[in-house]
Amino acid sequence: MTTEILFSSKEFKQLLSVSDCELMHMRVSGELKFVKKGNAFLYKLHDKQLLLKHPLASQLFNWYQGKHSINIDNTPKASESIQSAKMMLETILLPISNKFGDINITYGFVSAKLNKFIQKNSASGTYPSIDQHAASEFNNANNQICKRHGLACDFIVKGYENKMDKVMVFIVNNLAFDKVYYYGKNRPIHVSVGNENLKHLQVMNESKNGRRIPGKRAYGHKAKELAEELQHEC
Repeated sequence: MTTEILFSSKEFKQLLSVSDCELMHMRVSGELKFVKKGNAFLYKLHDKQLLLKHPLASQLFNWYQGKHSINIDNTPKASESIQSAKMMLETILLPISNKFGDINITYGFVSAKLNKFIQKNSASGTYPSIDQHAASEFNNANNQICKRHGLACDFIVKGYENKMDKVMVFIVNNLAFDKVYYYGKNRPIHVSVGNENLKHLQVMNESKNGRRIPGKRAYGHKAKELAEELQHEC
């Protein structure tokens, strides 16, 4: 179950790069679809390409800045990767942001160049062939980096740093996702979208030596049951 995303005038001006006056003329002329709530106009998305201008898109692509000593163009190149990025924004990140507030993406899209850098300098805990962070990008040998396609990102919601179970339950119950890796109430959530959207919830536990190991998992309706179970755990 997903709800159509509506954008405020401020957000839509930013996406369209227009002034207040230009936005009004576009609305009056019938170029834009909108609904009115009180004195506010809320706009419907007429071109999904605009999603790539949203601040969350900038986070999705530029998350690495400040974490890695490399300055590159980390935007997707493959057309399928671009489609997956738009899907991630429309069906996952924007609904979560609208429900809970500001999102901080801790690990987002990884281009071929960024992947090469990470694997050389800080590869621990990364699995580029399966983790979906590289979407459908190709390496220098023209081989697909990740065989699963789709796109993944890890994030935490500001104000919910110790309540990420609530965000996990919302995703599982309401959004079209491929995989969710749940690390605990006080850890970022890994979520992906994909061609199949398996609705796979995977619990990740921590071993005595600090390694992450798979725990319980479930799909579809069973994933909803597992999500509720996890929320009520101490």
